[in-house]
Amino acid sequence: MRAINFWLLRPDGQPRMECRMAASVHLAPEQLAEFDELYSISDLHMGGRTGFQIFNSGDALAAFIEHVRTLPAASVALVINGDLVDFLAEPDAVAFDPAGAVRKLDRIVGDAAFAPGWTALTKFVRTKGRHLAITLGNHDLELALPWVRDHLTELLTGADERARARLTLAFDGTGFLCRIGNARVLCVHGNEVDTWNIADHETIRRYGRDVQQGRPVETWVPNAGTQLVVDVMNSIKQKFPFVDLLKPELEGVIPTLVAIAPEQRSRIFAALPAAFHLGLDKVRRSVGLLGADEQEEGGPEQLTPLRTLPTTPRISREQLLDAVELQLAEGVEPISLVPLDQRGQYLGIGGAITSFVFGSDVRESLRKGLDGLQKDRSFDFKQTDDTFQQFDKQVGADVDFLLTGHTHLERALKRNQSGGWYFNSGTWARLIRLEADVLASADKFSQVYDVFAAGSMAALDTFPGLILKRRTVVAIRSTPAGTKGELMHWDDAAGLVAMPNANFTKPAG
Repeated sequence: MRAINFWLLRPDGQPRMECRMAASVHLAPEQLAEFDELYSISDLHMGGRTGFQIFNSGDALAAFIEHVRTLPAASVALVINGDLVDFLAEPDAVAFDPAGAVRKLDRIVGDAAFAPGWTALTKFVRTKGRHLAITLGNHDLELALPWVRDHLTELLTGADERARARLTLAFDGTGFLCRIGNARVLCVHGNEVDTWNIADHETIRRYGRDVQQGRPVETWVPNAGTQLVVDVMNSIKQKFPFVDLLKPELEGVIPTLVAIAPEQRSRIFAALPAAFHLGLDKVRRSVGLLGADEQEEGGPEQLTPLRTLPTTPRISREQLLDAVELQLAEGVEPISLVPLDQRGQYLGIGGAITSFVFGSDVRESLRKGLDGLQKDRSFDFKQTDDTFQQFDKQVGADVDFLLTGHTHLERALKRNQSGGWYFNSGTWARLIRLEADVLASADKFSQVYDVFAAGSMAALDTFPGLILKRRTVVAIRSTPAGTKGELMHWDDAAGLVAMPNANFTKPAG
């Protein structure tokens, strides 16, 4: 038995939470689609005009899909686990575009950079014993609207009814659940636990219903991540496309932008409310909520006092967030909530802001400010992260293999809360990681700095060793020993290549 909370309205109109007990419900094996093998990829992000496309693996994608299509296994599922397309990367991007989504989808499908992959997908779904499943990401929300979903189905299957039966569009937030051998496999994009990028599936459903039934539609309120992309980052990416590729974002992208593009200072700082959500503990002292005796003395840029709150070390994150967001709503520039000499320390932006303000050697200050990236483990596939931790807590133990994407960082981890395993399929888009030898050398870093400042994808691509193309695949396969899950990479010459020490097996029997 487990508790289920219901929010009801009292007679005075205020919400009341009721707790009832409900029995756990489990789907029987015969209720699940079953396959011999499953291959999951995610975060293709097909979208954007030439020169600003972060996905440039069209031919490789087509080759991979053809490889999976021609495998000897009798039944194979291919999962595109979210962000198949990227409507937010289109030149006329808006937060939510019900009227223009079909047009944008047609443009993406017809783009020469993406067409090979689409051709391969249509061939795949028309092949007996091959099943295509697509989950919804946070950059392609419009795919869940009925007319866009129908158009996507038509593009992939045409008039082939058998092909339609081999296509699953899991756009309602429940994910794609199936059985491989003796294991249950659940595929979800990953933004479901990302506060800034949660998809409001119920609002999308109502929006589609209201349009189709001729009702007035409610105003669409985008999540914070989408608003950030459309209002702030898209204009910056036109000149500095590296912001889509460099990981980690807060510790790497923001300080680099501040140093390279000081004229974008106001736009960059406008994006920093995200820092309060991503690292609230880091700013607690800087906004004066750990006791009056710990606040900074007044300076050239005095910290704007927050409204009265308990000055106790035990103040909750919710109270802090409320206070900060109140300041933001009143027009206080986000960065002004942090004293000048603490901005690098608390917002993870190293010496970049300091060097900009005081006019020191920007390149060297930035290199030193990014020194912490030498210890960063974001690219370690065994490193736990928040996405893993949240899903590990929320997804039941009857799921043997849990597959996500969204973060663009591959993972292969044993779950803590159950006997199952977790995989993140990373991305097929470009990635940039500033390696330790670059950060350690002023000369090497200066060369990379110039490439970033050049402001073109071509400059990034041609600089030796800067762009990573991991093309991660999660493979779940039934074997005589049990069901095996592993991280793999697609290589143009070698095909699917297994990563060492990135596999788990649920034993047979």
